[in-house]
Amino acid sequence: MAKNKQRDPNEIVHLQVPEGETVIYKGISYGPRATLQVRRRDLDRVEGKYAEVHPHEVPDVADRH
Repeated sequence: MAKNKQRDPNEIVHLQVPEGETVIYKGISYGPRATLQVRRRDLDRVEGKYAEVHPHEVPDVADRH
């Protein structure tokens, strides 16, 4: 029988806002392609569509041409 892995509520997760979407977190709006760093326990405070991404998958703006 497999155990459910408990996730640390203090873990920082990276959220990417998709193109054409906006999210609101703590009363601040974030537009398309924004990346937020949020504690896992605060995910229910993020309003709107987003995708959880790994930090190494987020493009660095300095690398864009």
